[in-house]
Amino acid sequence: MKRRAIYKLSFKEYLKAIMIFIVFIMICSISFFFYIKKDIENESVNKVVVKTEKQTESLKQYIDIQYRYLEGIGNHISQQDLFCEDNINLIHSIKEYTKLENVGIIDKNGESHYDNGAVKNVSHREYFQEALNGNRVLSAPLESVIAGKTRVIIAVPIYDQQKEIVGVIGGSYDIGDLNKIVFRGIYDGKGSAFLVSKEGQLITYDNAVKNKDFLASESIYSYFAEYNVLSPDDLQSLKQKFIKQEKGYMTLNHNNKTSYMAYYPLKINDWIMCYNIDVDVAQESYTFIIYAEYLLFALFVFALVILLFTIYKVNNKHQKRLLEFTRIDALTGIKNKETLQNEISTYLKNDSSQQLGALFMIDVDNFKTVNDLNGHVIGDEVLKNFGSILKESFTIEDIVGRAGGDEFIVFVKDIQEHGNAINKAQEICQKIRNIEIDNFKGTISCSIGIAFYPEHGTTFKGLYNLADQALYQTKNQGRNGYTCYTK
Repeated sequence: MKRRAIYKLSFKEYLKAIMIFIVFIMICSISFFFYIKKDIENESVNKVVVKTEKQTESLKQYIDIQYRYLEGIGNHISQQDLFCEDNINLIHSIKEYTKLENVGIIDKNGESHYDNGAVKNVSHREYFQEALNGNRVLSAPLESVIAGKTRVIIAVPIYDQQKEIVGVIGGSYDIGDLNKIVFRGIYDGKGSAFLVSKEGQLITYDNAVKNKDFLASESIYSYFAEYNVLSPDDLQSLKQKFIKQEKGYMTLNHNNKTSYMAYYPLKINDWIMCYNIDVDVAQESYTFIIYAEYLLFALFVFALVILLFTIYKVNNKHQKRLLEFTRIDALTGIKNKETLQNEISTYLKNDSSQQLGALFMIDVDNFKTVNDLNGHVIGDEVLKNFGSILKESFTIEDIVGRAGGDEFIVFVKDIQEHGNAINKAQEICQKIRNIEIDNFKGTISCSIGIAFYPEHGTTFKGLYNLADQALYQTKNQGRNGYTCYTK
């Protein structure tokens, strides 16, 4: 039992070292996975921010094209009377080739003639007054009674040949269409774009924005605060960045969903272009990396389990071999004295059948003389042959071992009748006499003493003493035979 405890302790120390190594590898792996995940997050955010920046610049370029288009028309119509028939026909044709509607020519007094024939005065309009001052104008959204849509006015001043402002030309445009033009190909249309003022008021939005509470809110600031989409600190930071016309992004959390909101100043009317996309969608192109991480981690865990199981099996097998080795007599290959005594004692203690058994004590006759005549090497060969003969002569259920020196013990659990023990003793004596060893001098024989269980005793010590008495009786009778104990 002491050896077993030592082996268990050794295995525990071995396992402890392996577990420390495994923990180290796990920490390294988790750190690596965390780094990769953080890197993916940063790459995804940067990608959203860059795309928003590019799309906003594209929108600015698109608006600039509209400005230049109107300025080209303005240069042409300034060469004659602003409201002449040719000029009215010209602005009428603009509708056929652009998405501008309600295109009008306005003189310096604010009288406006439209492509649809309508005439009205717009001198009170802010966009007219600003354009008359020589500025390109993108107006605040206007609710169009005719179209029923939220539109903006794009207007530019008209210059004559002397570079004097003689009027204004402009047209209305659905600002929602502007968003569709630049953002429709981004993330397969899964995101949503909207324009806000630096005060957070919603200017326009695309059809992907379907949150009624968001659309009905006084500003995006009030919505973010009411629904805890941003922390107070993050919300205050967002306000400051909008005021300063800075670019950046925020991570929004709402209804158990996380999204990135990138923002970039349009630099027209202090408006900010915002683009919102779910984190899962933003990281979709990196999904294979995440799956590869999980697969690698799963394979690593599986490999660890296999490794531990293999180590356990190998160690268990090795331990069994070591334990078996401690139970076996090294010279003869049969059980040693300690194992012999423990197994016989355990059997006698637990046996309830009381079936007839027999304890054989077997000694090599004149073993000292054998060693003196032949040397210890030959003597060891004699003992090995004894062990082999005994192992072959009894069944696997019988307990066969060497008690020490030239003394052997065999316990037969079920001998059935006394005569079988006598026959077995005669068989052993004959096999021992037939042992052949090269260069052996003298003869080989054995003496046997037999005690029966439970007739003569029920303990190992009791049966051993009685079998020993029978053995000495055999020796006193000239050896080379057997004796059964009798009371």
